[in-house]
Amino acid sequence: MLKQKNMFLEVLTVALGIFLIFIILRSVKQLAVAKDQYKNLPAQAAIFFAVWLLYLSILSYTEILYDFSLPPKLPLLVVMPILLVFTISFFRKASADFVTITSVSWLIYIQAFRIIVELIIWGGNEVGMLPLITTFEGSNIDVVVGLTAVPMAYYAKKDKVSNTALILWNIAGLLILANTVRLFISAGYFPESIGLSEGELGIGFVKLPYLLIGGLFMPLAVFIHALSIKQLLARRVDIKHINANK
Repeated sequence: MLKQKNMFLEVLTVALGIFLIFIILRSVKQLAVAKDQYKNLPAQAAIFFAVWLLYLSILSYTEILYDFSLPPKLPLLVVMPILLVFTISFFRKASADFVTITSVSWLIYIQAFRIIVELIIWGGNEVGMLPLITTFEGSNIDVVVGLTAVPMAYYAKKDKVSNTALILWNIAGLLILANTVRLFISAGYFPESIGLSEGELGIGFVKLPYLLIGGLFMPLAVFIHALSIKQLLARRVDIKHINANK
């Protein structure tokens, strides 16, 4: 039964990873279609994800991440590099152009994928890979962001929620995600700080496909929040400009 649960979690994790990469590549393609200057961007994005997945595979195969001694290897070798890539992407002109052709509601709605992530994490506890404190039954409330994403996106589409409320929702989402990251880093490298007698991150968490949680899902959630805030701030400036010219 335990083996079947783990197999289901692995399939679910892979399926979510494929879905999110497909969504990203489709979004980049839409930008390339809308603006000819980005015609090479889809190919560049596809190459990046191919290289990144190969890199994660190498880390998983060589067992480098299995060592939970300091310095913390998972944050340094996995989380920080892809966050750096997303940060550079955020400050490129392409991201500014992307938010102009993307609906406000879409960048909110897509955060619902975190419901699936939290179910995977909860399942990870069920199979003995993760401590309870990292799940929604413990101190991880990240599922709230995923659950509220759908109604927030709905009201954003209907223009029944203010820009300020959406910005605050995004900021809250980032803060909640920061707490989730803290829980995982503590569970693996500083267990005493969260009341654990020893590190309780299982080896499975730092192997593919679960490595996608820290190597794609979490950094992508941060990036989407950042893009949404960027879009909403630009939109608020536009609204003020329009009102000033009336």
